[in-house]
Amino acid sequence: MGCGQSKMGNDMAKMAGLAGPPTNKTGSSVVRKKAEAAAKTGVLSLTEHKLEKVPKVVVEVLGGPSSRLRTLDLSANKLEVLPDAFAGAFPKLAACKLGRNRLAALPALGSGGLKKLDASDNKIASGGAVACLAAAPALEDLDLSRNPLGPGGGPSFAALAKLKVLAVAGCGLTALLDGGGDSRWPALVELLADDNALSCVDNGLAARCPSLRKLTLERNRLEAAGVPSALLKLASLAHLDLAGNPLSKKAFLDIPGCDEFMKRREKNRKKDGAAMADMSVCGLD
Repeated sequence: MGCGQSKMGNDMAKMAGLAGPPTNKTGSSVVRKKAEAAAKTGVLSLTEHKLEKVPKVVVEVLGGPSSRLRTLDLSANKLEVLPDAFAGAFPKLAACKLGRNRLAALPALGSGGLKKLDASDNKIASGGAVACLAAAPALEDLDLSRNPLGPGGGPSFAALAKLKVLAVAGCGLTALLDGGGDSRWPALVELLADDNALSCVDNGLAARCPSLRKLTLERNRLEAAGVPSALLKLASLAHLDLAGNPLSKKAFLDIPGCDEFMKRREKNRKKDGAAMADMSVCGLD
């Protein structure tokens, strides 16, 4: 009777969808069917398929001047390189997920219309992202977190004037959007740079990112001298995370411009309601 109850319990779990996530199949026939379906829908997902190489059928079926592919998900595989044929193969590509692979470099993706790219958790050094970023002027959302981009400020983001969200957490960076020249990111509203090696924020960051609302800098090496007054006086900035830095709450509150920031922060907290009521001062004790 015990065995019968166990079997009944397993059957009920399966019916309820509680028997664990399904295992994705990687057979060539399965991939071809998905590619053929994507030719109609414009969306292809091959996430968690244990792929070591991108199947040729992806480019054969979906690539070319008349390609309709808009969204491509190759995340959570074992890819070490993307084929040369990827460059320009998908002219309408707007969103691409490549996170949690073993990639060391990214080729140009799409034909300049790429808006969202997640290449987090790979092995991409600064030089390995240059070709891709230079060919992606329409990017709005970019995640390069947990790639060895540093030391320094990582690859040039100068061409990404439409960028709204940039995540570069855990990249070993020692500089943050220091730009050089007249680089500006007027649309950038979120900059996520936790777990780096930043000892200071460049004085010109506020001027280069005039719409910045949220900046996370947890677990860096920032002291009071490394937080510029211009940043705290930036009218759009209302969310700043500094937990895990060698910076006390008192030292932070003594930085010129902090009063202005705290007023904006309090106003933002009231908008968000009780959910933010117990927040410390930017994560500082």
